[in-house]
Amino acid sequence: MKKTLIAAAAALTLLPGFAAAESFDEAFLKNRAMYGKGHVFEWQGNQYLTLHEEEVEADVAATADNAKMMIDKARAKNKEVAELGFEWKLTGDILKSAEAALAEGDYRKALDLAAQAKYHARIGIQQHEYAQSNWHLSVPQ
Repeated sequence: MKKTLIAAAAALTLLPGFAAAESFDEAFLKNRAMYGKGHVFEWQGNQYLTLHEEEVEADVAATADNAKMMIDKARAKNKEVAELGFEWKLTGDILKSAEAALAEGDYRKALDLAAQAKYHARIGIQQHEYAQSNWHLSVPQ
């Protein structure tokens, strides 16, 4: 009888962990951390790549026009996060490096750096949204 109760208690204790489904974001972040950029992973029967939306956007022909367009998009996104007060200093430095690469004619580098800057700005916006909805967690009780 005791063994049955212990087994039942253990099963009930472990059940919530097994029942909790992994979200897409959790699966993406785990696979990106483990395998890096461009890894194929499966989630709910479908296959996905561990590419951020900015990396997909920057996967175009390495031309001056495309690099300029990506830098402009990154600047606009960075302006958006700056207006929220959550701009990262790092992002501005990356944008300067992207513009330098564009000026030197290294369009692939410019595209990749602009994508990285846009990513940082997007994450800054997410950080702002999190802070807005969770500000109460930092209030002492």
